[in-house]
Amino acid sequence: MVQDNILFILVDQWPAEAFGHRGADFATPNLDRLAAQGTVFTNAFTSCPLCTPARGALLTARWPPRTGVFDNYATGYSRQDSLALDHATWIDHAAGRGFHVGYFGKWHLGPVNPEARGAHRFDPSVETGRTPYDPETSTYTYRRCKAEYERAAALLVRGCGPFWGETRQAEEEAAPAGVMRNGVRFLEEWAAGERANPFFLTVSSNPPHFPHHLPREYAEIADHLSVRLPESLEDTFAGKPWFHNRPWWPCMDTSGLDRDEWRTVIAYTHAHIMMVDKMIGRVLDALERLGLAHDTTVVFAADHGDMAGAHNRFDKGPYFYDEVWRIPLIIRRPGAKSAVQDAFVSILDVGETLFKLTGAVGGAGAERDGHDLLPLVGMSEYPPDWPQAAYGVYDLYNGMSFAVRAVRDERWKYVWNPQAVDELYDLEADPHEMTNLANRAEFARIVGDMRDRLMHWLQDVGDPLPEHARDLPPAGTILATGKPGP
Repeated sequence: MVQDNILFILVDQWPAEAFGHRGADFATPNLDRLAAQGTVFTNAFTSCPLCTPARGALLTARWPPRTGVFDNYATGYSRQDSLALDHATWIDHAAGRGFHVGYFGKWHLGPVNPEARGAHRFDPSVETGRTPYDPETSTYTYRRCKAEYERAAALLVRGCGPFWGETRQAEEEAAPAGVMRNGVRFLEEWAAGERANPFFLTVSSNPPHFPHHLPREYAEIADHLSVRLPESLEDTFAGKPWFHNRPWWPCMDTSGLDRDEWRTVIAYTHAHIMMVDKMIGRVLDALERLGLAHDTTVVFAADHGDMAGAHNRFDKGPYFYDEVWRIPLIIRRPGAKSAVQDAFVSILDVGETLFKLTGAVGGAGAERDGHDLLPLVGMSEYPPDWPQAAYGVYDLYNGMSFAVRAVRDERWKYVWNPQAVDELYDLEADPHEMTNLANRAEFARIVGDMRDRLMHWLQDVGDPLPEHARDLPPAGTILATGKPGP
């Protein structure tokens, strides 16, 4: 059987509803076009709202207890090693089954890179020279990191630290442009060759991850965008885990942002998304121009979302608010009709779908944990036995201990925080997650049911946390030094 070509577009930190087709008041015409031709998954969730753990789960379709990928690679105090070569990814499978494999852009999984896994085209200079934290030799400190953001801000035409700013950089020099140029070049060279084997191309854009430092054209767009502030902006965090309201990284310190400044930050976030959408459009246009769209499956996803002012937070952190837990997901398959699909799906399911597109066997219940989404593509309904639940795991944030586990269904979200208080949110009555109900007597039965559901799942995936929860250090402890962070 002849395999389809595969184009995987991966972005970093893109809110699930930040599209014109999802009601946003800014333009994303290229991804809207993809959505109009494909299946939009409205209930897609990451495994962990942190880059490296999410990407480890995506690449392997396995939960972190099975891969050992719990923290960002070589960031802050993190001692996370590279994803080991003996953990198979869809890159390995694609290369082994004869696909012509290209991977361009952000990796963030250490030195065992796509090239080591068989990719034919890859930028070998990406993320070199970084190593896990060593308390004897590493120079990282919170103050040093903050000073680096301040130095970068001093080079802006105007702006505010890691949050927003106008750069002197031309649009074609901005990060997504180079990644997408490499993608277009890959497609052109493949189309000009013998086409003996199908291609599997991944273009992985670090933007719209902060800092939202934009070329003049997009800074001017941001100046004129209309912004609605999040309903949860004034969250006081009363009754919630204490570590939600602490800056564990310099970009988390939002104490200096008033409502007007938040409007500017959010406007720059949206303009950043618009710029990435434009660059992605170049790859989608190349598929059309080269006559490849009719036999190429396109998958678009993000590794996690973005707080963007929700709960007065910027970037992300050790929590499972929907703004960072939910991710966008679009799949366009040749011959499949367009659809909106409300099934609860995971980033591991995205990984398993990419495995299946390469012809891999196995899957959920075997060596991988994800479910194949291809039977849902082109469908607006899902099977009656489809598990309508999302699960999430969090262990470390740049070397600091935060043990968090979460489960969510269509109404309730329960978050187990063994280092703090648990959380329960009624998403029908409180969609912005402002009121923690976990300690209210009238909700004890729901807490018990959701906790049992979570514990059974943790047992199924081999998560050891329930056995060791009592031995955890206080939240925020730097594991490499034993001292409180940051």
